[in-house]
Amino acid sequence: MRKDRKLVLLESGTELLSEKTFSEISMDGLAERSGITKPMIYYYFGNKEGYFRALAKHLLSTVRSMVMKVYDPELSLRENLLRYVRFRMKFVEEHPRLSRAFISMMRDPNIGMLIDEIQQEFDTVRVEFVKPLFDKAEERGEIRPGVNSMMVMMMLNSLMVSYTLKKLGGVHAYKMDPVEVVDMIFHGIANGGKDGAVR
Repeated sequence: MRKDRKLVLLESGTELLSEKTFSEISMDGLAERSGITKPMIYYYFGNKEGYFRALAKHLLSTVRSMVMKVYDPELSLRENLLRYVRFRMKFVEEHPRLSRAFISMMRDPNIGMLIDEIQQEFDTVRVEFVKPLFDKAEERGEIRPGVNSMMVMMMLNSLMVSYTLKKLGGVHAYKMDPVEVVDMIFHGIANGGKDGAVR
């Protein structure tokens, strides 16, 4: 069965994005990689900006659908965060091209036109998945009231981006223990003594 041409163009763009930045992708290169003519690219997406918007949305949608399968509202917040860290570690091993494409998209300084869409997508994920998990954890007494869920996830994601960059950069000896990562989030680094008391 013949693949949808728009999907072929988006998948070809993902491949190109794993090799270069948004700014470096040309419509000529996309046409050559996909086997679809430039006029057809413009027919489907209007212009280069329209294509980049569609590609960013495609990448975010792909990752979001995978994340949806990770979170389980019936499990504790700790277990969900553990599942998330394991998912991210496994993802970079099994999908290096997609990982590179996503990192390239996030680090490109010339995609100001996409920032709002990217932020909206992350806000949607936060509202649909993250906040309910933290709210339920608070109700169950797993975490103290008023924990800033966005800050926790930003710290966790920063660590996972660092891990991803090391793995994509060929630092295969770099090891990370998912349990240690999540336990550090839950218990911090304080020893509970006078100078380490949580206030």
